[in-house]
Amino acid sequence: MTWFPEVLVPGPWWSGLTYRHDRPLESGVRVRVPIGRGYRIGFVSRCDDTSSWPEKKVRPIMEVLDESSTIPDVSWRLMTWVGRSFLCGVGQALSSMLPEQILKGEDLSPFIDISKKKEKSSFSMEGLYRWLDDDRLSRYEELLGNGSTRAIISFPEQIRAKAFLKRLEDDGIVGGLLWPNTGGKKKMEAWLSVRDGNSRFVVGGPGVMAAPFEPDLVVVEDEGNDSYRMQRHPRLNGRSVLTRLAMDSGSRLVVGGRIPSSRVFREIRPDEERGRPESRIVFIDLNESNRVSVPGASDEIPLAEGTMTRTLDTMENGKVVLWILDRKGYVGDLKCDDCEHPLRCDCGGALRLFGGRGRCVRCGKTFDVPNKCPNCGGPVIMGRRPGLEALLPIAQAMVSKKRVFVWSADDPKRTVDRRNRIKELSSGGLVVGTRKSLELCDILDVGLVCWLDSDGEARRSEHDARYSAYTMISESCWRGPSPEGRQVVVQSRRPGKGWQVSLLSGWTSFWRRELVERSELELPPFRYLVEIRVSCRCKERLIEKLVSAGLDVMDPDPFQDLIWVAVKHLHRIYLALESEYVIGSAEYPKVVLWTD
Repeated sequence: MTWFPEVLVPGPWWSGLTYRHDRPLESGVRVRVPIGRGYRIGFVSRCDDTSSWPEKKVRPIMEVLDESSTIPDVSWRLMTWVGRSFLCGVGQALSSMLPEQILKGEDLSPFIDISKKKEKSSFSMEGLYRWLDDDRLSRYEELLGNGSTRAIISFPEQIRAKAFLKRLEDDGIVGGLLWPNTGGKKKMEAWLSVRDGNSRFVVGGPGVMAAPFEPDLVVVEDEGNDSYRMQRHPRLNGRSVLTRLAMDSGSRLVVGGRIPSSRVFREIRPDEERGRPESRIVFIDLNESNRVSVPGASDEIPLAEGTMTRTLDTMENGKVVLWILDRKGYVGDLKCDDCEHPLRCDCGGALRLFGGRGRCVRCGKTFDVPNKCPNCGGPVIMGRRPGLEALLPIAQAMVSKKRVFVWSADDPKRTVDRRNRIKELSSGGLVVGTRKSLELCDILDVGLVCWLDSDGEARRSEHDARYSAYTMISESCWRGPSPEGRQVVVQSRRPGKGWQVSLLSGWTSFWRRELVERSELELPPFRYLVEIRVSCRCKERLIEKLVSAGLDVMDPDPFQDLIWVAVKHLHRIYLALESEYVIGSAEYPKVVLWTD
C-alpha cells in the first residue's frame, strides 16, 4: 500500500510537500526528500493513505532517517504554533529552534519519554514585580526548591542566567543546566541532555525557549525586556513562546521584573510594590545647560554643568559613572546639508557613520561616504543625533583618558577584553555606553548614571518608545545588589514632565496614561502590528492583496521596502500571506510580529 507523508522542509516555505512511501511514518520523523535537482532534510508532519495528486506524479521519499520521532511532542506542538503565530511558517520555526545537527540529518537516538505520566495540571499565571533584583531572585529560588519541580527559568541576558545558576548551586540546589546562547556542539549537547531527562531545570537567556522540555514551572524574568526578541529573522519573542509552552504544558507561569509589559499589565494588573526613588533621581533642564558641538553634525551633545560636577565627585570617591547615550557610531541620518537628500543603503535603510564609514542601520552593510551629494552635488554631508564615537573624546577631555571606557554590545567583544576592562574599572572610572552598560551595575559599584538624552530615547518612531525610555531609566535606579545609594541624572528639555512624572509616581500611573493613548490609536496590546519587508517592485502588488483581504494596511514611505498591517486576529493575515511562501516564489517577504 502507498502512503503519502506531508513533509515540512526547514526554510521559508509555509506549506508542506507531499511525497509517497511504502509504509506510514510517524510525525516528527526526519526524511531525505528530493527538491528540484537536489535534496533536503525534512520532517514528517502527517501521513495520509490518499492524495489529491495522481500517485505517479508524487515523488518518493529518498531515505527515512529515523524509525520514530526524535522530537518530543511538546516541542513539535510548540514549533507548529510558532510557525503560524509569528507568521514565519513551521519550516522557519524548525530552523530557528532546532540544533543544526538535527537539521543536517546527523544520527540521533529516538526520543523515549521517561517522565512519569501524570494528569496535566491547569495553567496558571501570576506576576512578581519587585524593584530589587534580590527580592525576585530569592522568590524564584524558593519556587524551584530542592524537590522534583521541573522548571525553565529565563532571563533577557545570558550573563544574568549564568549568575542565577551559580547562586542556586552555591545554595545547594543542583540538577540544573545552563542553556547555551550559541549554536553548534554546545546547543546540541544541551538539547539532548534536556530531552533525555538529565536535567531537572534549565536556566538560560531568551534562547531557552527552544529547550525540548515539558515543565511544571516557567519563570520569565524581566519579561518586558526587548532582549527577548530575537535579533535574527524571524525575530521570535521568547516571552511569548515560553508563555505558550506553559499554557500547552499546564504549567505555572511566573512573569517578573521591575515593570510589567503592556500586555501583562492589561491582562493581569499585577500589584505594584511601594517604593519610590525620588531622592535619587535628579532632573536637569537642558534648556539652561551647556551644549558641545560635534564636527559634521547638525545636533549638539547636551552636557549640563550639574552632570559634569556630579561625575567628577563620584569618580573621586572611587565609584563608576555611566554616561548613557543609547546610539552607537559617530552620527546618524546622513544627508546633504544643501538639499537635505538622505543617504540610503540599497535596502532602504538610513546610514550612520562608524569609524569614518557609513553603515546601514538595517542590514549592516558598510559604505564609503561620498564627497558630494549624489542628488544635487552639494559638498557637505551632515549627520544628526551624535553617538558614542562623538561622545568619547568629549569625556576624555574632561577626565584622564586612562579612566574613560566604552561599553556597548560591540565593545568589548572578547571575554578577555571584557574581564580586563572590568578589572580596570574596579577602582572607579567613567563609562560612555549604550543601555548595555547597565549590566555593569551587577558587577561594579556604580554610583552615578547619567542619561544624556532622555528625550531622544522617548522620541523614537516605534510605538513603545516611551515605555522603553521609562524602563531603561527605572532599571538604572534599581539594578544591581545595592542600588539604594546610586544617583540617576536625567537630562531633559521637559524635566519631570510628561512620561517622566511616572519615574516618581510609579508604573501603574505610567500604564494608565499610556494605554489610554494606545487604545485610541489601536496600537499594541489592543491590536497586533505586523511589519513586512518586501522589495519595492513587489510592494504595490502585496499591498493590493492585503487590502483585498480587508486588512488595515499602512505604507509609511512609497520609496522604502516597508509595509505595516494592524490586525486584531492573526488568522486573516496568515491566510492572506500564505501564497507568498511557496516553492518557486520570486521573493519571500520578511515579517516581524509586534505584540506589545
